Amino acid sequence: MTGDDCLPNVARDSVGQKFIRFLAFLPRPGLLGFLLSVLILICVALFILLFGESPRLRHGIVGKAHKFLTSTFPNVISLLLRKLIGQRNLKRLSSCWSYCCESRNPFLQIFFVLLTSVSIGGFLVFALPHIPGIYLGPIHLYIIPCQIIWLYVAYYIACSADPGTVTKENALFYIDLFPYDELLYTSKDCTTCLLPKPPRSKHCSMCKSCISKLDHHCAWLNQCVGYNNHRYFFLFLFTLTQFCAYGFYLCFQVYRGMIIEWGLDHAYLLDRRTGEQIPLSFRKAMTHILHRDRIIGSIGILSFVITVVVFIFMVYQLYLAGRGLTTNEAFKWEMLEDAIDRGDIWIVEETLTTKPTTNGSTATSSNETRQFARNRRQKTKPDPSNTISSIKERQVKSLDEVDNIYDLGFKQNLLQVFFPKIPPH
Repeated sequence: MTGDDCLPNVARDSVGQKFIRFLAFLPRPGLLGFLLSVLILICVALFILLFGESPRLRHGIVGKAHKFLTSTFPNVISLLLRKLIGQRNLKRLSSCWSYCCESRNPFLQIFFVLLTSVSIGGFLVFALPHIPGIYLGPIHLYIIPCQIIWLYVAYYIACSADPGTVTKENALFYIDLFPYDELLYTSKDCTTCLLPKPPRSKHCSMCKSCISKLDHHCAWLNQCVGYNNHRYFFLFLFTLTQFCAYGFYLCFQVYRGMIIEWGLDHAYLLDRRTGEQIPLSFRKAMTHILHRDRIIGSIGILSFVITVVVFIFMVYQLYLAGRGLTTNEAFKWEMLEDAIDRGDIWIVEETLTTKPTTNGSTATSSNETRQFARNRRQKTKPDPSNTISSIKERQVKSLDEVDNIYDLGFKQNLLQVFFPKIPPH
């Protein structure tokens, strides 16, 4: 059976133009569905890897999927590789994996620059000759180089800006930025850095330092996202999102122009059973061009996938920032909710009464009352010797009873992220 027997004929309109035969070039019906499925799988995998350890999800199907992807599956692969390449070669491979994926290195930075440069190069070679076109004006010839340059500049800024590394010189500055809430953060020294640990800071094992208001360690930037560079991280996310969205728009409009140039807007499919001429749909025309010109289509699809994934991540980051949370703190609050369910969290109302002191013939005293939440498993510091403490406690039944003292309101939280105080040099 030949291709002509399997596929319908394609006819032109009644103006006297000849039929176009698609033959092997006709798209398979499931192509767009396959691409959509790949996009969904990528998003699901990212969600599982990012949130699978969350206390709310780790006991359900998401947590089980995370355990499979991060523990069971790697162990199975390790056993198979041990049989195939031997224990010695497996150790070498494990060392390479640890360097690339579990330690601070420029691997993903190089990968990002290479992937971006190759994609841009492919676009300039194969898509740019179609600009200006039917749907794209000459203004894009000026916008495109500006977009390319700005993407690299934004990435360089995000990679090079100090995240808020705590040192001997600036430790007091970062300590004064936020108060200790005595729940998530208490006054203590970092056991690794041997420096005072500022509120909202965390020691990063990859960067080997404490980072003020640590959000997370970003392998794509090869450094942490913290108090000083959170704004530049958002700048990069926004730049990458609009850059890829713009790239997808250009590829899509180039394809639309090809439909006109190739005459597919007037093409028909011939139904062999009825002899009826069916106008070629826009979707089938686009899929046909995708089969004929795969490079522009691949760049467009890649741009679309990155746009969706990065945009969702950016919105999530903005949501956390607007609530006065970091990614690290979001997980801590979920762990706190678990502790509340176990009955470990109590509201403490502590009245500090200063012992009377005699100044001449007059005795004076003062009272100070403070209220805070604490974990009963944490050891509390003894009261100063010059105070008499009266303590009342009640068990926390719901997370709503605990205030996030770092939440200043959506607007003020974002202003704090985008316009932080500058640390001393």
